[in-house]
Amino acid sequence: MKKTLLTLATLILASLPLRLAAQSDPVVIEVGGQEIRQSEFIHNFMESVGNKLLATPNVTAQEKRQALDEYVELYANFRAKVLDARAMGLDTTPSLQKELAQYRKELATPYLIDSAMFTGIMREAYERNRYALHAAHILVKVAPDASPKDTAQAYGRALFLQRRALDGENFFDLAHEQVLRDNPKAEPNSYEGELAYFSTFSMVYPFENAAYALQPGQISMPIRSRYGYHVIKLIDRAEIYGKVTFQHIWLRNPQSQGAIALAYEQLQQGTPFEIVARTSDDRSTSETGGYIVDASIGQLPHEYVKMLSTLQPGEVSSPFLTRYGWHIIRLIKKDTLPPFQSMIPYYRQKLARDPRGADSRKSFAVSARKKYGIVDYTTTPVPQTKKKGRKKQPEVMMASLDEMISLMNDSIFRDLWRFKKDSIHDLRPLVHTPSQDYTNLDFARFIRRNQYPSRPEPYDKVVHRYYERFLDSVTIAYADSQIEIENPDFAALVDDYRNGLMIFDYNDKMIWSKAIYDTVGFADFYARESRTKRMDRPDDSIFFWRTRARVTYLDVADAACLDASKAQKVVQKAVKKNKSSLQIKQDLLDKVSAKKCNVSDPVTHAIEVVEQGRQQLLTPEQWQPGVYCVAQSKGYRILVVEEVMPPMLKEQMEARGYYLNAWQNEVEQDLMKELRSKYNVSINYDAVRKIDF
Repeated sequence: MKKTLLTLATLILASLPLRLAAQSDPVVIEVGGQEIRQSEFIHNFMESVGNKLLATPNVTAQEKRQALDEYVELYANFRAKVLDARAMGLDTTPSLQKELAQYRKELATPYLIDSAMFTGIMREAYERNRYALHAAHILVKVAPDASPKDTAQAYGRALFLQRRALDGENFFDLAHEQVLRDNPKAEPNSYEGELAYFSTFSMVYPFENAAYALQPGQISMPIRSRYGYHVIKLIDRAEIYGKVTFQHIWLRNPQSQGAIALAYEQLQQGTPFEIVARTSDDRSTSETGGYIVDASIGQLPHEYVKMLSTLQPGEVSSPFLTRYGWHIIRLIKKDTLPPFQSMIPYYRQKLARDPRGADSRKSFAVSARKKYGIVDYTTTPVPQTKKKGRKKQPEVMMASLDEMISLMNDSIFRDLWRFKKDSIHDLRPLVHTPSQDYTNLDFARFIRRNQYPSRPEPYDKVVHRYYERFLDSVTIAYADSQIEIENPDFAALVDDYRNGLMIFDYNDKMIWSKAIYDTVGFADFYARESRTKRMDRPDDSIFFWRTRARVTYLDVADAACLDASKAQKVVQKAVKKNKSSLQIKQDLLDKVSAKKCNVSDPVTHAIEVVEQGRQQLLTPEQWQPGVYCVAQSKGYRILVVEEVMPPMLKEQMEARGYYLNAWQNEVEQDLMKELRSKYNVSINYDAVRKIDF
């Protein structure tokens, strides 16, 4: 008995944590045997609705409760759809897999880099974003894979030009001299090499680094980029970011000092900028107040950017002269640099495609090899057994790249290298990861896929360069495979996106397209719904036609071709004989005076059905059958109101768009009834009522 009581007590105590957990995190929804607990439900609710609602001013408790009640029904339906979509195999379609893979690739980028280094790069970009730079450069072109001789010559030329610039020669003249050297037919340019204002990510990274290291007026040493060698002169830096909206007045003639001074005086006296802007030579904005909206700083003359950086919203600049003429600017608004945390998604997106992220990826690969125990056998010595009195043998690695080097030929420099599978005999593992080993065959396939044109160099250097990339690629691929395991939030985010794509396809298949192509069901729905519509209800007005008229109108281009009163009589006579519109047009053409008419197409015609209150063809007096003549600029128009139709309910095809949405809603409601029964959906409303946010 005592032993039985002890056993019972043990069972009760063992189940206590489970019961306590169930009380603190009760099940809110159950779908197909899956339990959605309160914590998961609240997380999804806050992400979708709750946070936005809390940010709404003066939101009431009743509004919050209503939003929660509506969401629990929608979320239960969503989870039932997810189960049904998976049962249909919609989560495995090629189109979904392709889009999901692209999304996951972008989402995984921050997990496959050296976070400390990456944060440093983002911080650098953020600090640079505080300023925009105005610079000019001299470019001495040289290919990225140029020979050492050509590279040295290009550097020497760039250094020669840089020294001349430092000695005081005009920088733009030197830039043009270099352009003429590359292209003797180049047009004259007094501002050769000048760049619009730019900020981080606008230029290649080496150029950006050099430019941001300069002070206004300074000239850089030659800087190498993939385009060649740049000599950079920093002209100015402005504290400005993003886009600006402003008004401007522009007088093209540099001799317009008097006119621009008068415009400025009018503004100082309180004349609205919109009125003074009518004198501007910028015809695209002069009639609309001189407004230029959301202009990026790279799109504007550098003088504008400099002036805008000094103004506050509402301030008007003094007149200033540029190479384009005279200007006055009034700042409306300009972007301000957001907090660093809110810029991180933007920087991640930029760095995912920017070469400056390569260093952080390389650093990550090195640390990932240690973390996951990934082994490079080409640098791992074969273990040697020590025997007394025996000399130490030369160090031998467990794998070699010798065979790959022997398979190389000059086609690799032209992106044309190929190999035959049976030509690779050394299949010892090159790289070991916890999931698989990689051999020379895998490495050869990697080279085949990733080769690129380059200048000739020794084959061993080529192979070792590709092998470094291969080793990093294998490492990052393995680390990528572990992200979901190590980061549940990442896995949940990918799963949410997968569900979103899947449900879109599911809704299209089961609701939207089904409703569109079920013509019999739609016809039955129209018959039922149309009987509920009433013309005297404002909400139902879209389902009815107002009074309509069928009108034929004939335009006579020039009254000299045919007298208007005579034409009206011809038309009235034709209408009495029930002639068609084409026949009426021909009757008018028969009466046209060939001597007086110099118009190639003297009479045109058209037929329209117009609705009262939604047309401009008829005046109120013309809403009855008859023939009417209306004067136009040179000619006239004859209107034939053939029939006036009373208000009536629109036919099925006439109101298809209005009924289709309601029909799709009904199809979805019927589907949800079926799914809720099929997957035994239950909602714990007591638990929902206890949720407070």
